Amino acid sequence: MENYWWGIGPSTLAQWVSGIGTLLAVIIALFKDPIVAWRRRPRLDVTCSKEVPWTVKVPITVWQGKWPGGGGGRWGGDCYFVRIKVENTGRTRAEKVQVSAVNLAKRGVDDNFTDILTTLPYDMRWSNGPPAPEPPMTVLDGISRKMSAFCDIVSLCNPANPYQRRPTGMPAYPAPLTVGQLQLEFDLADEWHLLAPGTYRLTLRIGAANVEPIDRTIEFAHDGRWTPEELAMRRDYLAVSLIRAGIQGMSRVARNDWKKFIRAIGNRLGI
Repeated sequence: MENYWWGIGPSTLAQWVSGIGTLLAVIIALFKDPIVAWRRRPRLDVTCSKEVPWTVKVPITVWQGKWPGGGGGRWGGDCYFVRIKVENTGRTRAEKVQVSAVNLAKRGVDDNFTDILTTLPYDMRWSNGPPAPEPPMTVLDGISRKMSAFCDIVSLCNPANPYQRRPTGMPAYPAPLTVGQLQLEFDLADEWHLLAPGTYRLTLRIGAANVEPIDRTIEFAHDGRWTPEELAMRRDYLAVSLIRAGIQGMSRVARNDWKKFIRAIGNRLGI
């Protein structure tokens, strides 16, 4: 007497199992490499804060010309650099990493942010690049797995610097007011990258040759005051924060669920 399972005879069931096995083998052959590449891809994460090491105070020397020997006088003093930390949390090296500024907005008296008319996008400068007159480093060769690099975003110089440009409408030197300056790939003749006291949001696009770009927004505020006391400067006169946004409109919960799903598939395939 033949045994039937859900009305299917043994021979038919064997054919079904064989067919399903063949189909799974084809699926694995077709999609194993893309899934392996996806799981082993580099991934860039961004952090930013007004605390060390993201925001650092360093001594600088400024010439009236753009570089030593450019003519004119020289000034030396302190300058704060607000930086982002770009970390590779993926499994392989990120190649040719770039950070670009794509939008700038300023908070108005109504507490709403309004876009500033600019000529963005421009690349930002990676920290600790070559000194002038060498061009700044705007494309980092790479970031290895579990490694990181800093990128300069805004500088805030001691207002005693007589060579710091000031935007139209600000009191001229020697008025003791700070000016934020975006650390773009080159100096501009325009003034929109010179940030008078206020609160700003700068949207950055971070990507690499083998990493899809992500957008992050930095909120930066300074009230124009300066003190040589670093603790007081960070506490009372400077504010920096990172505003996280969902990638492609996907919520964090949805992204975590999707990653768990892909991880489960990878475990099933033994990859």
